[in-house]
Amino acid sequence: MSKQSREQSRTQRAAAIRAAQARKERNRRVALVAGIVVLLGAFVAAGVWFSGGGSGSSGTDTAAKAVSAGSTYLKMGSPKAPVKVVVYEDFLCPYCRELEASTRDFLRGNADKGKVYVEYRPINLLTQYAYSAKALNAWAAVLQHASPEAALKLHDIFYDKQPYEQAADQVSDSEIAAWVKEAGGDNAQVRDAMATKDTAFFDATKAEMVSKKINGTPTVFINGKELPVTAVTQMTSQIETAVEQGNK
Repeated sequence: MSKQSREQSRTQRAAAIRAAQARKERNRRVALVAGIVVLLGAFVAAGVWFSGGGSGSSGTDTAAKAVSAGSTYLKMGSPKAPVKVVVYEDFLCPYCRELEASTRDFLRGNADKGKVYVEYRPINLLTQYAYSAKALNAWAAVLQHASPEAALKLHDIFYDKQPYEQAADQVSDSEIAAWVKEAGGDNAQVRDAMATKDTAFFDATKAEMVSKKINGTPTVFINGKELPVTAVTQMTSQIETAVEQGNK
């Protein structure tokens, strides 16, 4: 092997090691955030149980009952709420998963209390990965041919079971179909819709992206104003602060 070839080989190995370390760190951070949210959720659920005289319904469950469908998105809470939060997201985006893990219980609990109105607007931003489009197409089928509640559950499942980008092609159509069934969205119309790409749905979300100049995910609007692109922890803090201050 020539000196130049050896140098190339070392460079490639170093790059591979850095990439592997970056993947491990990303997964570690997402898992840590998700674990904290789950733990906090358990404390909240326990508080509701004891304060509610033994009722087993959590704020998240109650908020899910109030969910409704828009043309290409989900709506939660009252449009008359003092704070409106709109989230543009891609089911394969790891930062969207991190934001979802950080804000899910907070937003739904406050939507149930009438403090915030929320719109989840999934889009196909990561077009280089087939999974992004497949997940969105399945979600569109459930949104349009099942129920808003099933679409919300599938939304959550897609984030809870989100694959790493480079491994997304390993998620089979049958796995996605199983997740649809798990969400309660499986029926003949949904299965038929999932068999082909819903071009009208994708065109509508693409037009929305162009209109709102969405070129990254997650993109969040609070009362019509786009949050600056920052770390997810900062976006979460800004969302929580906006909801709290808007309800004083």
